[in-house]
Amino acid sequence: MPDNKNAHVCRMARFLPFDPSHDQIYEEYQVANDSLNLETVAYKYVLGAANSGARVIVLTGDAGHGKTHLCRRVIEGFLGYDEQEARKLINESCDGDEIIFHKEKGGVGSGLRIFKDFSEFSPGVAAGLVEKANGGNAVTIICANEGRLRAVLASNDAGPYCAEILESFLSCFDDGRASSSGRIHIVNLNHQSTAAGDNGDSLVDRALRDWTSGRRWRACSDCDSRNDCPINRNREMLSEKVDQEAAVTRKNKLRLLFATLERIGYVITIRDMLMALAYLLTGGLKCEDIHKIKNRQKKGWQQAYAFYNLAFEAPDTLSKEKLKRLPLMQQLSKLDPGRRAIREIDERIVNQQEIFDYGQLDLQFPASSDLDESLIDAAGGIDEIIGDPRSKKQRASEAENVMRVVRALRRRAYVDSLGDNIEGMARLGFPYGADYIDIINGGLSAPERALLKKKIIAGLHHIQGLQFSEQTPTLHLVDPAFGRSMSGTAILAARIIPANVDLLRLSEKWGKEDENRFHVKLSVDWIDRHVVLRIIDQQRKKHDLLLDLMTFDCILRASAGHVPTKFYEHDIRRVAGFLGRIAQSTEARSDQINLIRDGRSQTISIDSGTIQVGVGA
Repeated sequence: MPDNKNAHVCRMARFLPFDPSHDQIYEEYQVANDSLNLETVAYKYVLGAANSGARVIVLTGDAGHGKTHLCRRVIEGFLGYDEQEARKLINESCDGDEIIFHKEKGGVGSGLRIFKDFSEFSPGVAAGLVEKANGGNAVTIICANEGRLRAVLASNDAGPYCAEILESFLSCFDDGRASSSGRIHIVNLNHQSTAAGDNGDSLVDRALRDWTSGRRWRACSDCDSRNDCPINRNREMLSEKVDQEAAVTRKNKLRLLFATLERIGYVITIRDMLMALAYLLTGGLKCEDIHKIKNRQKKGWQQAYAFYNLAFEAPDTLSKEKLKRLPLMQQLSKLDPGRRAIREIDERIVNQQEIFDYGQLDLQFPASSDLDESLIDAAGGIDEIIGDPRSKKQRASEAENVMRVVRALRRRAYVDSLGDNIEGMARLGFPYGADYIDIINGGLSAPERALLKKKIIAGLHHIQGLQFSEQTPTLHLVDPAFGRSMSGTAILAARIIPANVDLLRLSEKWGKEDENRFHVKLSVDWIDRHVVLRIIDQQRKKHDLLLDLMTFDCILRASAGHVPTKFYEHDIRRVAGFLGRIAQSTEARSDQINLIRDGRSQTISIDSGTIQVGVGA
C-alpha cells in the first residue's frame, strides 16, 4: 500500500498556528474548501432581526467569536449572494460607508450597512459614521469588542443615536434582553457557548462530526501507515460511524471539558475551539510527518498523540513556544483527570484486567529502557512496567514510565466514562460540581435544595470567620466595622432566615425566555455559567451575587471547615465584600448588640444602667 496524503489532514493543519497557511482560519482569507459554516443561534437571531425590521444590530465580543463570519453569512441569507460573492463584499464594502443591496432586487427594499471592524477608525470618526447611518431603510450591523464599542459610543463626537445604542447595550447586562423594542439589538457573543446543546447539538459536537465523517478519510483506507497513525486512531475513537456509542460518550466528555472552562470564567471563541479540535485530532502532525516518524521512531510513540493525552499534556515534539499559541490548551491542562487520584478508579485501571481491549494503538507504551524494543500494553495495568531496577537512574526511569501510563489510563477512563458512579466534575477537580450542575439544570428537589442552602450558609459563615458549636440554618452577617472575626467573638449586624437565601441560575434571574422573545438566552448558543446567590435583607431588598463554578466550589469547601485561602483569595474577598455590603445596609438596633461568642449566639442589652446578657434569637 502507498503512503497516502489526506487533504483533510492538511486542511486541519491550516487551523493551527504552526502552519504558514494558518491565516486561512480568518474569515477574510478563507477559501470555500476551508470554510466550516456552523449554524449558530446567533446567526438565526441576527437574520431574524434583520428580516423583522431592526435598525441596528450590534455584534460584540472578543476576537475570534465569528463576528465577520456572521456578517458574511447574513449577506448570503438576507441579500441573496453566494459564498464567494459575500466574501468579496466583506473585504471591499463593509467599512460602514456604503449600503449593500439585495443581489436580485438592486436598490429596492432594505440593504445592509456593515461596520466590519470599529478598530479601523478612531472613536470620534467611528461615532460620526454611526450618527450618519441613522435613518434610511438599511439595517446597520456594527462589529466591535466591548471596550472599543464603549469608547466609540461614549466619545465626545457621539450624538443622540450613539447614546441610544449605548443605553441599550448597558441595559442588556441588567435585564438580560438582547433588545427592548426590536429596533436596536445587542448580540453579545461573549455569552456564546461552544458547549451549549444536548444530543450532539453543541458547536463542539457538530465540528467534530464534520471533521471525523467518513467521506473525508477515504484516502486513509489504503495508506501503508494507517495502522500506525495516531491521527487516524483519534478519528476512529471520535467518529460515530466507527463506534457510535463510544464516540458519543467521548465527545460528551470533551464537551464537559469545554463547558467547565466556560463556567470558571474562560471565554472560548469559535476560533479557539476550531484550533483546539484540529490540535486534538492531529497533534500538530501531517501525513508526511507520520510516514517519517514511523520509520525512525521507537515503537509506542503514538500514545502521546491520543486526543485525551493531547488535551492535557503536550508531546515532546511540541515546544512551549508553540503551545502558547494555543491558549485554550494551556487552560485545559488545569482540568487534567490524569493528575487526580481516585482510589476506586485507580484500583480498576491498575489492578484489574480486561478493562480495556489489548492491542489498542493509544495504549501501547515504549519500555523504560532505551535498549529494550518491547512494548508495554497499558490494558494490562502497570505490572509489565515494574521490573528489577539496579540503579538510581533505572528507578527514576521506571517511576516516570509508571506515572505516564497511569495518567494516560486515568484520562482514558474519564473519556470512556469508566467508573460512572464517580461524577465527572469530581474527576476534573470540582467535588461540588454536581451540585452546581443540579442548580443549573433545575434537578434539585425541595429537601435537596434546603440541604444545599444549609451548606452554602455554613460556607458563608466560615468565610466571615464565624464558628458555631452546632450548624445553624440562619445566615448571620458580621458587622463590617469589625471585619472578619478571628478571636472567637464577633458582633453581628443582621440575621437572614433560610427562606430569604436562594440559589438560582443566571437566566432565571432575567426571567423566562418563553415570556420574552428578546431574552439574551435566545440570541446565542447559551449555557448558564453562573449561579446567582440571592439574599433578601430585612427591608425586603434583593442582593444578588454571581457565582461561577470556582467561587461556588470555594464556598462549599469552606462549609466543610477548610478552604485554601491563598488559592481562593480573590473569591473569598469578593464574597466577604458582598456580605459586608448587605450587613452595612441593614438597620441596627440601638438598644441591643448581637454577637457570637465561643460558637454560641448571645445578646447584650442595657436596662436602666444594668448590662444584661442573654441567649441570642
